[in-house]
Amino acid sequence: MLEVGEIVKLDDSKEYIVVNSIYLHNVRYVFLISNFKPLNIVIATEKIKEEDIVLEEVKDNAELDYILSQFALMKDA
Repeated sequence: MLEVGEIVKLDDSKEYIVVNSIYLHNVRYVFLISNFKPLNIVIATEKIKEEDIVLEEVKDNAELDYILSQFALMKDA
């Protein structure tokens, strides 16, 4: 599992920093911010497949809204 502060390289060959993670409905989501300018934010699911970590960017707007609201609630707690 990825840890906060860890650097990952996505399919676009660009580096992102893990800022936060959350479990929702048995799915682990990670909040990533680019390690380059202009800054880019990515929310992705994290899965383990054959001992490899696989990240899939969340692109559905309704799902993104829900995940971001949960990140916000988590920060307030």
